[in-house]
Amino acid sequence: MIQGRKRTKIAINKPSAPVIPLRFEDMVLDSGNGNKSYTHRLRYRNVPTLNQIKSGNEVLANRDDIVRDIHQRLNQLPENSSKQNYFSGLVDYFRYIDSIGYHGGLFSNAVMIDCIKHFNKLHNKGEQVSKASLVKGALSVLLRQWSREPDLKVLPEVVARPLAKNKAFHVETELKPLSKVLVKSALAFQEAIEKNKLLDIHPFFDEELFDEQAMQHGWTPRQIGHKKYGLKKCMKPQPWTIKSSLLSFDRLHRQVFYNQASRNWFFVFSMLTGMNTSVLANVRYKDVSFKSIGSGRFVFEGEKFRAGYKSLDNSTGFSQRTKGLITLWLKTSKTMYQSLGIPLSNELPLCPYFSSSGEVWSFNTHGTHIGSINSQLEKITGLKVTTSRFRATKSDVLMRVTEDIFLVSQGLNNTVNVVAKRYSSGVQADHDNNLNATFSALSAAAKGEKVGKAIENAKAMCSDILSDYDYKNLRNRESKGQPLMTTPSGIKCAGATPDKLVAEARRMKQLGIDFSKDTGRCTDFLACFDCDSHKLVASENDIWLMLSFLEQIEDLKEMVASNSAPKDEYFMVEGMLKKVLVRLKQKAPKNYASARQKVDNGDYHPLYQDRASANQFFKG
Repeated sequence: MIQGRKRTKIAINKPSAPVIPLRFEDMVLDSGNGNKSYTHRLRYRNVPTLNQIKSGNEVLANRDDIVRDIHQRLNQLPENSSKQNYFSGLVDYFRYIDSIGYHGGLFSNAVMIDCIKHFNKLHNKGEQVSKASLVKGALSVLLRQWSREPDLKVLPEVVARPLAKNKAFHVETELKPLSKVLVKSALAFQEAIEKNKLLDIHPFFDEELFDEQAMQHGWTPRQIGHKKYGLKKCMKPQPWTIKSSLLSFDRLHRQVFYNQASRNWFFVFSMLTGMNTSVLANVRYKDVSFKSIGSGRFVFEGEKFRAGYKSLDNSTGFSQRTKGLITLWLKTSKTMYQSLGIPLSNELPLCPYFSSSGEVWSFNTHGTHIGSINSQLEKITGLKVTTSRFRATKSDVLMRVTEDIFLVSQGLNNTVNVVAKRYSSGVQADHDNNLNATFSALSAAAKGEKVGKAIENAKAMCSDILSDYDYKNLRNRESKGQPLMTTPSGIKCAGATPDKLVAEARRMKQLGIDFSKDTGRCTDFLACFDCDSHKLVASENDIWLMLSFLEQIEDLKEMVASNSAPKDEYFMVEGMLKKVLVRLKQKAPKNYASARQKVDNGDYHPLYQDRASANQFFKG
């Protein structure tokens, strides 16, 4: 007897009717992180606020059935900010319908198209620039839910929003004073927490800087008193928080103080690393593992949860000092957790926010008000901080120093195309400096100053300290009795730092070389460009030496790497040399031309008559 396959029992799931709240007032959309939207507002003409509805003067618009359906559809979506955006788009859509007195099908193609066109026109005038996008997003999700994809295709395209102009801070006039205030305040918070003290006034406060802002903005005595009081008031829990919280006043007071400290340190790290808010807020204890990338730079070994799981920071990393600050705050934040009786865990955020209910949140959570730091910071510096501005500052500095779109894209974890769009017209700081110099020179000339002198003074006043490698100012210390040493790469060295000598002694010992016979001389010439002791001298001989070395490096790239140096090292050195030579060519064109002619004629510097010379350099 042949038996067939055993029959499979198919379970039939009977569709269950969706549970719809009986009262419209109970229909609430939860978007997560404490954000709630009240669907029943859509029932009323012109979509009033909850308080306006409570007044009892609002008029129903006879659309209860469609509002119930909308609530049911949106309520099934995941709890995130998108759900809140969809509701905001519907608010704008219904307000538009009511404003034109429309009484046809609420979601007919004609009225949807007219609505998007209306908000596109406003966008082009610079008004309500985000609403067209919100409306179309809301309509798109509902049309898909209603299986109306063909209708979705006929909706107009939304006018693209302009890229946000997160203008970089000016390094000298904005970033430097801002960084002093942020770091000084952060260390004051850190010291107070370690000593178990609560400060009465925000450590941002500086009498002299405060008075400067008061004079600059013309604050009245009453405004001055109010703003000073605010610097104290922000350090204590507010009356409504005390009333609504189950925590003791002492606990709330400590939490408010810790939250101010955490915000301060958050922006110090943003300034030093260039991380976005979402990335930095997600850094937890388990992510704080440092990896050295050379030249005194470090990166986090953790991952940011974004496309491609790119490394948490970026290829440029951060300095030894930043690493020290992060380590210091790591210790201090643990003290905060312990004082509040919160068990330590690797999942805790590096910069925590403590809610009035006693929970630990990250600064990505709604209600943490990360930007409230500006309420106090503006009183002292006149500036507002955002992670976007710090990131823009970092990208501008990278571009001005490297002049390389690829390196900037690597440093920011962006694509080359994104960076190219931002810098297709150059760097705004450079444009500002050039304009300032031009207007300064014209103004001085108009006052009777000689044109040549006016231009010279304007250049001096508006020079860019980041990109002006003025060899005359950096030349040497011979006047101080400290002659420069020429390194094999063509860079002059004013003498290694004590830290560098210690590192060199250790390196030489590992190689079996007696370093004591040449005390004081550094041989780590690959690090010259990152060393404070290096000097760029635009003499013909130094340029000749550098060009000769570059020629041999380019030849070495074609060789099979039989030595101990990785081939990537050739590209790194080649890139650095080319950038320095571009600067030297600008500073001393005649000397550069003479040296270039020698190399073009095959007349290399004696140090590099063949490739073996350069090869020995890498074997060091």
